[in-house]
Amino acid sequence: MKYIYVIFGVLLAPLLIAFNPDSAYAGIGLGIQPNKISHTIEPGNSVSGVIILKNASDSDVKVDVEVNDFIPTPGTGDFHFVKRAEGVTSVRDWVTIGSPADFIFKQGESREIPYTIKAPQNAEPGSHFGVAFFMASKIADTGQLKIGTRVAMVIYVTVPGNFLQKGKILGFTAPKFIQKGPINFKIKFENVGTVHFEPKGAIKITNILGKEVAEAPVSGQLVLPTGVRDLTAQWKPEGFLVGRYKATIEIKDGEGNVLTANTITFYVFPLWYILGFFGAIAVVFFGLKFIKSKFSFNIARK
Repeated sequence: MKYIYVIFGVLLAPLLIAFNPDSAYAGIGLGIQPNKISHTIEPGNSVSGVIILKNASDSDVKVDVEVNDFIPTPGTGDFHFVKRAEGVTSVRDWVTIGSPADFIFKQGESREIPYTIKAPQNAEPGSHFGVAFFMASKIADTGQLKIGTRVAMVIYVTVPGNFLQKGKILGFTAPKFIQKGPINFKIKFENVGTVHFEPKGAIKITNILGKEVAEAPVSGQLVLPTGVRDLTAQWKPEGFLVGRYKATIEIKDGEGNVLTANTITFYVFPLWYILGFFGAIAVVFFGLKFIKSKFSFNIARK
């Protein structure tokens, strides 16, 4: 009844820029869309799509294309690349990029590059991960050091099979004292299932009277299997805030279980408004006192 997903796309910043352009050639740059793709593929079937690559460099560059496999690092939000296993096909074998392994990319040029992903008949159900790298470097004479930058497209795919999408909330926090919005929440989430998935839910905010005043959605953040990741959510309140507020989180895992954490309390004190208010009162008070000391007022009687 369930499917396992394998997704290709840009995962983290280190994949987007392998070298710092500021320390190499500031004029080398590539743009890529999409930066991640997600497909569900039956064994023996294939899917196709298009990558749009743009040369944002200040000159023509040489682009090298490469596909690698990676797996999550247990207990973290990180991952590491893995070498090809003898006799076993992997994502790098499933992906075909419709361009030469290297090519000259003209300055300002945009190019549509087709790709195809084909799952073999014996594709193992579960999450498989890969990255398609596009590495740009200056066109240099033979023997010169090549320095450049690279962008990447990360991939996640779904192959039919049994899987477990399960997780738990390890922590839920927000700043204790805040002067004004937005209010930033942090959720530490652990994926204890066997495949990646996106936890979804909401944070409900109530005021000192217990009335619900807002709801902040939690979504759009992928957690790899065996991974722990800090998810974020934000409440952008409208209008004036002051006093004590409570936030209660509810997230559903891939199995539909509602996960909760301890309700947290935070306080909003708009310091400058409060100081301004008391300052205005002080001005009025001392102003009246000064006027009273300098002038006398008598009521005339007929």
